[in-house]
Amino acid sequence: MENTLLTLKKIIPKEIDILQRRYEILKGIHIYQPIGRRSLSQKLSISEKIIRNETEYLKSQGFILVSSVGMSTTDSGDTILDDLKEIMHHVKGLNYMEEEVKRLIGCKEVVVVPSNSSEYEEIKENIGKAAVDVLLKHIKDNTIIALTGGSTVYNVVKSLNNKPNTSYENVLVVPARGSLRNNVEYQANTIVSKLARKLNGDYELLNIPDNLSKKALDSVRKEPEIEQTISNILKANIILFGIGNAYEMAGRRNLPEPVMDFLHRRQAVAEALGYYFNKNGEIVYTSRSIGIKLEHMTKTPYPIAVAGGAKKAEAIMAVKNIIKNGSLIIDEDAANRIIEIMK
Repeated sequence: MENTLLTLKKIIPKEIDILQRRYEILKGIHIYQPIGRRSLSQKLSISEKIIRNETEYLKSQGFILVSSVGMSTTDSGDTILDDLKEIMHHVKGLNYMEEEVKRLIGCKEVVVVPSNSSEYEEIKENIGKAAVDVLLKHIKDNTIIALTGGSTVYNVVKSLNNKPNTSYENVLVVPARGSLRNNVEYQANTIVSKLARKLNGDYELLNIPDNLSKKALDSVRKEPEIEQTISNILKANIILFGIGNAYEMAGRRNLPEPVMDFLHRRQAVAEALGYYFNKNGEIVYTSRSIGIKLEHMTKTPYPIAVAGGAKKAEAIMAVKNIIKNGSLIIDEDAANRIIEIMK
C-alpha cells in the first residue's frame, strides 16, 4: 500500500489532498454531530467557504444529513469512514511515524493517532479509542488489569462504550496506586469501577491518598483488605498508565516546595506511576504511595502507556525503559517531536 500511495501522490497530488480534506471534514461531523458549518470550521481550523463546498458534496453523495440542528453522518458516511481509516493512516504517514518511534523508543508496539484538531480533548479521545483496541487484544480469561488515574486513561475507558463482543472469565480491575486528591472523575478508583462494569468483571479499590507519611502507609498496609488488594495489584497482567510532565504532576500532587526545588535541581522531566525521571531515564524521586513498583514493570505485566502533545515527547523518551515490553499510544505531534529530538 505504501508504494501505491507514493505513486498516487506523485501523479494526482491534488486529488489526494481533496480525499484527505473530505475525510477530515466527514470525521469531524461524525465526532461532533449534530454540528453547524461555522462551528465545524472553528474546530477543524478550515475556512467556512471550504466547509460549505465540501459538505455540499458530502450531502449530494448521501454521506451526511443537514437539518435545522446541524449536520450529522449517515450509515453510508460511517461506513466510508471505517473503509478509509487504514488508507488515511498511510496517506498521513502515520505508519512511518509508528515504525520510526518504535525503532527510536525500542518498544514492541507504537500507535500514532492524528493531531488534526485544535482541541486537545479530541486528541485525547482519539488516543483513548486507539488504546481500547490495544487493551482488548491483550485481555484474556483470568486477567488482572491495573490502571492509573488521569484524563487520558479516563478517555481510554470512556471510549469503550459497549461491552466487547468477547466475554471474559475472572477479569479483575484494580488501581495501580493510591489516588491523587483531584477531580474524582479522573481518579483511579472511579475509572477502575467503570472499566470493570464495561468488561463485566470484578474490581477492588485502594482508598489511600498519595503522600501519606511513612508511618501512616506502614500502618494501613497491614489492613487485611488493603493487603489483599496490594497482592492483586502486584499480580497484574496489564498495566495501563499515563505519562506526565514532572513539574505538572508534582504540582497536582501538591508536593512541598523543597521537593519541587529538588526535582528542578535533578532535572526531572517525566512522571509515571509515582516515579520521577530525568531525561536519561534515571529515577530522581519517588512519591510515597502504595501500588505498582518499578521492578514489576519490567517483568510479567504488559504495559500500555498513553500520552499526547509535543510537550510530552521528552517525558515519553525518559520512561522508554518501562514500556519496551508493551505498547505506546500517542498522537502525531508527540511522534514528530520524538523523531526530531532523537535525530
